[in-house]
Amino acid sequence: MAVIVWYNLKMTVEKQQHKQHKSPWLDQYSWKPGQSGNPKGRPIGKTLKEWAKDFLMELPDEEKLEFLKGLPADIVWRMAEGNPANNTDITSKGLPIVQLAQEILDKHDINISPEQDS
Repeated sequence: MAVIVWYNLKMTVEKQQHKQHKSPWLDQYSWKPGQSGNPKGRPIGKTLKEWAKDFLMELPDEEKLEFLKGLPADIVWRMAEGNPANNTDITSKGLPIVQLAQEILDKHDINISPEQDS
């Protein structure tokens, strides 16, 4: 727990310092307030996803079955049901999990045992 808090605090301080030490020469490359990074928008026409969906919808049922037989079962399941949510977190109580190299732990004299994690 102490490592996670220390890491979050360090990252927050580093982000604030980075914002404060912005180089003036980069100003000419920065977006101005209200300026779009994509002024022309998305190109006109179908996306690949739209094209593929239309292509598959136009196939006769027999060809659709042959196409689906060539795919792994989990892909077919996701196509039919959607991709299931993978956001269950039962170990960190919502805190980010950070893995630190043993050299870093040794350098900062951090000792973590399984009993300290809970």
